[in-house]
Amino acid sequence: MRRHQNLCGGLLVIVALLLASCAPGEVTETTPDEAAPAVDAQVAFDLEAWTARFEEEFNAGNLEALAGMFTEDGCRMPPNQPIVEGRTMLLAQLEASTQMSEELRITPTASEVFGTTAVGRGIFERLNADGSTMETGKWMNIHKLVDGVWKMHCDIWNANPPRSDDSQ
Repeated sequence: MRRHQNLCGGLLVIVALLLASCAPGEVTETTPDEAAPAVDAQVAFDLEAWTARFEEEFNAGNLEALAGMFTEDGCRMPPNQPIVEGRTMLLAQLEASTQMSEELRITPTASEVFGTTAVGRGIFERLNADGSTMETGKWMNIHKLVDGVWKMHCDIWNANPPRSDDSQ
């Protein structure tokens, strides 16, 4: 019984401390002049155009052009591998990725813009030299507007489970 009282007392102290830390602080208002800068309509995020360019450069093996589509501190999160960050590591990972299949097809399915940040998602298909499907999967990436150009900041993808013969 005494243990139960100590536990309840301890919980009450924790709750009181949490409530005290939630006390209102100084409230400031922002005026329209202080709001986040509007994104220029000339640099509106176009996920379809962006992925078409990425697919074209990827399939051509243009590693420098691909790496240039990322922010300087960009990252990729390949399946079952450590995160890859920075231009040097991106180049190495992109080279390995371009050698994995003959062709990559990317289909964007949705995007949303939050000021100077955009999120895109879609599906992909890797093809063998004979045009048959090697792998399908899904992806999501984060883009940032850098000096008027949309660049990928982080890219993550994974493959769908292989289809069984009876599901084809």
